[in-house]
Amino acid sequence: MKEKPHEITQKIRFFNRFYTRIIGAVNQSVLNSPFSMAEVRVLFEIKHSDNPTASEVNRELELDPGYLSRIVRRFEQDELLTKERSPLDGRAYLLKLTEHGERVLASLEKASDKKAADLISPLSEREITALLRSMETIHSLLTKTPLELEVRPAAPGELGTIVARHMDYYSKQYAFDASFESYLFDGIARFLKNRENGMGQAWVVKHGGVVVGSIAIDHVEDRVAQLRWFLVEPEYRGMGMGRRLIEEALDFSRMNLYHRIFLWTFSELRNARHLYEMYGFSPTEEVTHTIWGRELTEERWDILLFDPDEEVEMV
Repeated sequence: MKEKPHEITQKIRFFNRFYTRIIGAVNQSVLNSPFSMAEVRVLFEIKHSDNPTASEVNRELELDPGYLSRIVRRFEQDELLTKERSPLDGRAYLLKLTEHGERVLASLEKASDKKAADLISPLSEREITALLRSMETIHSLLTKTPLELEVRPAAPGELGTIVARHMDYYSKQYAFDASFESYLFDGIARFLKNRENGMGQAWVVKHGGVVVGSIAIDHVEDRVAQLRWFLVEPEYRGMGMGRRLIEEALDFSRMNLYHRIFLWTFSELRNARHLYEMYGFSPTEEVTHTIWGRELTEERWDILLFDPDEEVEMV
């Protein structure tokens, strides 16, 4: 990590101050109501949980037990909730909002929703998507919960996105020049013809409507195909998406009776070697030359999916 720990904590604290101001604006509707933020959180938790006990609400919200008890007592007096003895534990009471309590909460939520909508109204659809994706990523990282990522065949228009992401990544990380973009588009043109004939397929990983990973299998000659355009964006690595993509590619290759799959990589992509070796690829060729504006050592890796002798027996 290039940044020092002190610089990182300063950025976190800066973001926290900024976020506090933003969330304060969203919660202004609550501040203008007769309820505190803690009281609204209690109403919300009771409504969206399955008849929780006070202890369960307390575990979720981490409130002082005595403070929560006073909130529950006030809500009961104001006919916002009812209490019913738990059939599983006679010492505990199940909490449920009354119709009046649900109307009060619905009004508060509607006002908060409007504040949130006003906050993002100046943003474009693309900016809103980026914002939501960033929020989900923060939540995933800090809670250690996996992101909701989708792996599926590439839809119309997404091959262009694959080219754009490859060009952006390799030009910034490895100083590839514009000739790399021509190489990518030439490959896409050939791939499209093969895909139309059922001899190729591409897959993408999507998060929040944005392509964050890709791979493809492209027909080369009889029973031979090339694995191409394998990329997972750096911030999405370590989540198993690389394995998912390779498995999709190899499953498609087996179903279409390809015997040999090969790929071209270069020596600086060391992290990818682990995945290739894991799935049975091995290096078969190496060439050092000047390409895409710099000198590279390209490597060819192959995997044999079917033994030709066994194939003769099947036929």
